Amino acid sequence: MRLWCSLIAAVLIAAAAMNGLGVEADPTPARPKQAVPKAAEPLKRAAAEMQLSFDADIHPLLVHYCLGCHNPEKMKGDLDLTIFKTAAIALNRDLAGDVWYHVSNRVELKEMPPEGQPHPSDEERTRIIDWVEKSVGKEPIDCQTIATDKNQKFYQGHVMSRRLTRFEYDNTIHDLLGLDLHLSDILPEDGSGGEGFNTTGDSLFLSAILIEKYLQTADQALDAVLPSEHFAQADLSLPVESARKQLLLAAPGPKLSAREAAKTDLAAFARRAFRRPVGDDEVSRLLSLFDHAQARGDSFEASLRLALKGVLISPHFLFLVEPKPAKEGIYRLGDYPLASRLSYFLWSSMPDEELLKLADQRRLGESDVLRQQVRRMLKDPRSRALGENFAAQWLGITALGGVSRPDPKRFPEFDDELAAAMREEAVEFVGHVLRNDRSLMELLDADYTFLNERLAKHYGITGVSGTEMRKVQLVDRTQRGGLLGLAAVLTSTSYPLRTSPVLRGKWVLEEVLGERVPPPPPTAGQLPPDDNQPDGLSLRQRLEHHRSRAECAGCHQKMDPLGFGLENFDAIGRWRSEQGGKPIDSKGELPSGEKFVGPFELRKMLVKRHDEFLQNFTRKLLGYALGRALDKFDNCVVDDAVKNLDADHQRASILIEEIVLSMAFRYRYSKK
Repeated sequence: MRLWCSLIAAVLIAAAAMNGLGVEADPTPARPKQAVPKAAEPLKRAAAEMQLSFDADIHPLLVHYCLGCHNPEKMKGDLDLTIFKTAAIALNRDLAGDVWYHVSNRVELKEMPPEGQPHPSDEERTRIIDWVEKSVGKEPIDCQTIATDKNQKFYQGHVMSRRLTRFEYDNTIHDLLGLDLHLSDILPEDGSGGEGFNTTGDSLFLSAILIEKYLQTADQALDAVLPSEHFAQADLSLPVESARKQLLLAAPGPKLSAREAAKTDLAAFARRAFRRPVGDDEVSRLLSLFDHAQARGDSFEASLRLALKGVLISPHFLFLVEPKPAKEGIYRLGDYPLASRLSYFLWSSMPDEELLKLADQRRLGESDVLRQQVRRMLKDPRSRALGENFAAQWLGITALGGVSRPDPKRFPEFDDELAAAMREEAVEFVGHVLRNDRSLMELLDADYTFLNERLAKHYGITGVSGTEMRKVQLVDRTQRGGLLGLAAVLTSTSYPLRTSPVLRGKWVLEEVLGERVPPPPPTAGQLPPDDNQPDGLSLRQRLEHHRSRAECAGCHQKMDPLGFGLENFDAIGRWRSEQGGKPIDSKGELPSGEKFVGPFELRKMLVKRHDEFLQNFTRKLLGYALGRALDKFDNCVVDDAVKNLDADHQRASILIEEIVLSMAFRYRYSKK
């Protein structure tokens, strides 16, 4: 017991001080060439809309929160905001200069107003930031650097050493042992943050309960290969036999002592588990566990098992470690941390032997080598993780069939088998585009999807039999095609008893076009949970009445039309022509005047807005890859990636290579 208490303490101590854990880092700070700052983007809103936005939405906030200090008398920070009385003055570059960029940054940091003064709500803060970005433009920055304490106080550009997510833990155990054990079922759910993904380091906490669970999962993993003496004999099927051979590279014999054999086995296993070379001192510490078990009379395998368990609960295994360099400055990531960044981005798992050999040779940081590895890794079956992990989180379908389920009485057709097929269609579809270097615009308007017999029957598509998912050409493009026709998305954006044009419209705005939708005001009220109401009013009529309220109109005018374009799909994604005996009204008109009818015309309208979609998709994939929230210094990566996508048919590989070759991915800033 004392031994395991020491092990747990070691895990907690090492997790709290994760830097400097024996992984190389380049000793010389990089000196990137300075680039000419990009000009701010042109104004994006029509004049009337900008005036309404500033006069009605922004100026009252300045009066309430800012003008008490930033006026001609006090001039805090040498700033007088009272001169900006109208939109015309506020958007005059000669008068405003960089004022609004500074205001947005300080508000985003929650540094202003100062302590002791009333602070804007999250909705008000978002309003200010959005107005600056959309009306004034993005702040010009140097695209060939990353942020430091000197040029960006709130920089989050380096990825903190973080623990593996549940999904990554399962995949890593599989690749380490060659066995599908699904141990993540034992672990608590991961949180999410940053750009909305559970790969965000800030949300991957370590707790005492989690340490206890890691001890349990380590035991179960080893029970499958080297069962403890109180456990049943291992099932020596082919996968298990293969796993045993990987662990037992050496065995004691006439020419090899038990300790020397254990040293060989431990060194090889720890190198793969820690995703880097291991030093003699590390192997010696692991051998002390073997020695302890030998001293109490355990067999060779039982003693080795105890040391192997030490590997599986080590922070070097449980965490993705990016050690702090010795000197302050901007550093290229070492080859081994870079190998892990790359493999956990594309595979959600550990680096394979080819990546580790390139790291041994210190060649992985070469741009041409990285490009070659990206192409190789995308062709590997492990790249399916991009669909399983990234796509499922981006589309918001991870809870489908679990906590998110339609009402079983209203929709008895929905069961676990159908839910699994819905999720699998989305995973296969997005994964196919990314892995096969397809145009990213196929995500919006493809002429194919992935179905099995059960889901095809649900869609009313014939000619598909069996349980296996396969690519199916869509004959009728007016209904399905792209993300908007996926039953997983349509069901996840519905209520248990009815569809929700609001949820679906919000999903299109946020996940497809990248717009921020503020939370509803407390007085917004709620619509009935069921669309079968005795008063006979349609859902559209109820929403039109709701939208007539001034505090609700702004967002609903943008969301609801998009959602009504999908009303031909019921709450579990089936096509329908009527509801409650009345024809479905799937017409939509946006504030811009754009009109459409049904999902086919809605898809075509979204394709025309491909720049917004590509910007948002790039931000999502970049945030997922970096494991953190993006900041203004990442805008260059996004802008350059979209420019290169447009120049090369929006091919998926272009985006992935841009991310992997970016400074944000390959470099980090270290403060002494």
